[in-house]
Amino acid sequence: MEKDKSEKNITSKKEAKEPKLDVKEEKSSKKRERSRSKSKEKSKPENTKKYPEFPQDETKIYKIIHWNIAGLRPFMKKGELDKLIKEEDPDIICFNEIKMDNELIKSMNIYNQFETKYKFKSYWYCPTEKKGYSGTGVLTKYEPISVNYGMNIEKHDKEGRIITLEYDKFYVICCYTPNAGEGLKRLDYRVKEWDKDFFEYINSLKSKKDIILTGDLNVAKDEMDIFDPKGKEKLPGFTKMERESFSKFLDMGYIDTFRNINSKEKKYTFFSKRTKGKESNKGWRLDYFITNKEAKNVIIKDSNMADKDKYDSSDHIPIIFTFCLKK
Repeated sequence: MEKDKSEKNITSKKEAKEPKLDVKEEKSSKKRERSRSKSKEKSKPENTKKYPEFPQDETKIYKIIHWNIAGLRPFMKKGELDKLIKEEDPDIICFNEIKMDNELIKSMNIYNQFETKYKFKSYWYCPTEKKGYSGTGVLTKYEPISVNYGMNIEKHDKEGRIITLEYDKFYVICCYTPNAGEGLKRLDYRVKEWDKDFFEYINSLKSKKDIILTGDLNVAKDEMDIFDPKGKEKLPGFTKMERESFSKFLDMGYIDTFRNINSKEKKYTFFSKRTKGKESNKGWRLDYFITNKEAKNVIIKDSNMADKDKYDSSDHIPIIFTFCLKK
């Protein structure tokens, strides 16, 4: 859960031809293109080394890990990434709340660090207006077909909240959903604007390929997703509006993979450090892996959390998703 925690490019191998526009439309289109070009320059990856394509091995089980790390710099200093990679051997790692800006990414030589030390290609999406806030990152062992930053809607794409990697048979979407905020000051924006546009974005991807959506989605969907739901209805992440909005999204044809496998198990992904939530197991389940119900290629094997006491660099714990591909 963010403490009101503080996104637009597409790089693809193929580009579709645009239909002929009238004069007004052409001017508007050129203006939008200039805006996109500027944004592409800001977020252009600095790691140009080619990695292997995602394997089409139906016998192999693949693993994706998501973790809200509450700041990339302190996270890397604590050495827990080394531990995570050694023990879990993931194919893809998605980070939320990196709290970095583009200048820091460059000055710390982040792309090269992850490539030389961990053999992962990395992608980073930083906020452009508010430093030390929000941000997402993805590490991958495999070269994506394309990478998209944000959902190409300016009002949403200033906080570095979405990275989409396209592979041959599926998309991986790393998302850090906005928190409704202290006093629910962003609740209307979160539900009426962000949710609406984000769900449309995911639906557009689902119409093309299977999707694997992961991230701190900042909502505890059911009462069993919070240690004690009584009196929490006005807290961000557990309001009626947020929960109903998320439920409507799932009803569009998606699976909450953890709950689908563990229908009655009470486990959490966020523990407040202020209230020593881990020690008393008083947590919230805010982090998810979501797939489409009618998946053509992705077969879910497992979806769970790491042991809550195993990693201590963040108020969230890693969540782990394994899958294989259909023959």
